[in-house]
Amino acid sequence: MPRLPRCAWTLIASLLLISHHTIGTTATIGFLFAAAGWVVTTPAPLVVVASLAAWHLTSRHTPHRRRAHA
Repeated sequence: MPRLPRCAWTLIASLLLISHHTIGTTATIGFLFAAAGWVVTTPAPLVVVASLAAWHLTSRHTPHRRRAHA
C-alpha cells in the first residue's frame, strides 16, 4: 500500500476536524460508515474508477525531492 504524502494526511485530518465541529461526532462517524457502505454496495466500475483516482493521487502527486546540482 503506498504511503500518503503529508499534505494528504493534513487534508484528511482537517476535513474530519471541520466535519466534527460543524455536524458533530455522531454524524461524522455516520458519514464514515456511509462511505464504507457506498464502497460495498456500489457497482464495481465506479469502485475501480475511485480506486484508480486514489492510486493516482497517492503515487503521482507525492512530494518530489530536489536534485542536488553537481
